[in-house]
Amino acid sequence: MSVITYNKQVLELEGKLYSGNVTETQMQIECALDRTSFLILNLSTLSTIDVAGAFMLYLLIIRAEEKSKQIVLVGYENEKIKEAFYLAGLNHLTHNLAAA
Repeated sequence: MSVITYNKQVLELEGKLYSGNVTETQMQIECALDRTSFLILNLSTLSTIDVAGAFMLYLLIIRAEEKSKQIVLVGYENEKIKEAFYLAGLNHLTHNLAAA
């Protein structure tokens, strides 16, 4: 299960982000985004992420942009993140990525 710690505009995702918990995680992130126009998701401490997790993050970024909001992903240097985004065909998201 992915654990989310919310601190103002930063969400720390920890543990596993995979097909078994993407819906729950997505709902938590959407609730946080409802309260702000700018949200940072720190992925650096994720131990596991699969293609479903990467694609969910991509969809959240698109939905945020449609609402004139922004999500920035931090922690992309985590090799598990890079691999999942590559496998999902999402390595073009560099405009939403930042170093931790």
